[in-house]
Amino acid sequence: MAEIHRRVRERLRSQLVEGGGPQPFDDPALFADVEAVLRAAASTPDTARLILPELLGDADTWRLTTSMRYRSHRGGAAGSLRIFIKRRLVMPLLRWIFEYSRDNFERQRRVNHVLFACVQELAVETALLRREIERLSRIPKE
Repeated sequence: MAEIHRRVRERLRSQLVEGGGPQPFDDPALFADVEAVLRAAASTPDTARLILPELLGDADTWRLTTSMRYRSHRGGAAGSLRIFIKRRLVMPLLRWIFEYSRDNFERQRRVNHVLFACVQELAVETALLRREIERLSRIPKE
């Protein structure tokens, strides 16, 4: 199985390099490291806790809501009639737009989750590298 992963990784790397991808991907070891970080981020389950969403604050301020809410500022029979018309006449005509948009929103939510996981993984790597640099800079040179 590891051999299959290696061959797939090498084919992807060669396609990226031949297609004008980043120059550092000429190094197979570097590409493998980058691919491992991105694979780990992409395989992060949706239930995993990430730091970035916590820093963004209340989810209602940044997360898309895809549920339809029928409201009217009018009270009484006029408001009820408008809501009935929206639900029973207008919405069936426009349902395909709503479903298409909702599918796109769900895809975007998944991409956002993966990107949040990537940013978190890179932040961890950066913090570890900074610690290592700081530790090495404290060692007296001979």
